[in-house]
Formats: sequence, structure tokens, C-alpha cells
Amino acid sequence: MIKKQRLSLDEVVPGETYEECLFLYSVDRIHIDSVKFKNCEFQQTDFSDSEWLDCQLEKCHFLNNDFTSSIFYRTTFEKCQLMGVDFSNNQWKNTLVTNSKSDYINLSGSKIENSQFEKSILFGSYFQDVTIKKGLKFVQCELDKTDFLDTSLVGVDISSSYFEILNVATNQVRGCTISPQQVIAFVSLLGVKIKDDAS
Repeated sequence: MIKKQRLSLDEVVPGETYEECLFLYSVDRIHIDSVKFKNCEFQQTDFSDSEWLDCQLEKCHFLNNDFTSSIFYRTTFEKCQLMGVDFSNNQWKNTLVTNSKSDYINLSGSKIENSQFEKSILFGSYFQDVTIKKGLKFVQCELDKTDFLDTSLVGVDISSSYFEILNVATNQVRGCTISPQQVIAFVSLLGVKIKDDAS
């Protein structure tokens, strides 16, 4: 384990754990493999076209950072600050975001396979035109005002999450898993009016 060091991202060693380190800017394209970052700070805000394979990021802050056109395989974000992060046009596979503040993130145009958000806040986030393969689960998440326009919700499970308003297309909700408690809210999202009495 390497603790409390000031390093360039280019110096990161595969298989290593970094705790409370400060990472300076990378000169080269970022490719991180089998690394754990715990409570680390990153001076860099542009991570576009980066690759993160078998990584763990715990208690790291990426507020409003740019991860466009990046790849995340078998990577976990835990207790991270991800508000406003641009993950558009990403490839995610077997990736987990847990206990993280992820309001206003943008995953539009991404390809997501077998990934999950868990106990995270995604208020006002964007999942527009996303291709989902082998499922996307939202477990006990805050999804209010999240936008799923132009995304087929086949294989998407939001049954344990909270929302009042979702932006969804009526022709793309087929195959989405919801709870019995969410049925009324979901039906009203589709423009169906529910009459309370028999009169």
C-alpha cells in the first residue's frame, strides 16, 4: 500500500493500493488496471478516453469531471462524489456504483452491460439513448427526474428505487421491472389518468 504520496497518474502501478494520495495530471492517455484508490484526490478533471479495468475507487471525488468516451470493466465506485460527471459515450461492463452521490451524471449514448447502481442518489441524471445488455439494476436509489428518453428499458430493474417523476418513452418501457407500489406512479408517467371513485 502507498499512502499520502504526491504522484502522477502515469506512475500508477497495476495491482497497487493507494490511500490518501494526491494524483497530478497525466501526460499520456489514462489506462488504469487492477488498482485500488481510497480517499485519493485527483488534480485532473479531464479523464476522457480513459480505461479503468478491475479498479476500486473508494471515497474519491470527481465532481463535474469529464469521462466521455471512457471504458469501465469490473470497476467499483464506492462512497464517491460523482455529481455532474460526464460519462457519455462510455462502455460499462460489470461495473458498480454504490453509496455514491451521483446527481446529474450523464451516461447518454453509452453501452452498459450487467451493471448496477446501489444506494446512490441519481437525481436529475441522464440515461438517454443508452444500449443495455444483460441488465441494469438500480437498488435502493434516488431516481427522481432521471431521463431515460430513447433508451429501451428491457432488463432495467428500478423496483426498489424511489422516484416521483421519470422521463421515459411509452414505447420503450416494456421489460422494465417495477414494484407494485410504483405501478400508479409509473402509469401516470405514461399519461394515463386514474379515477379514484366509481362515479
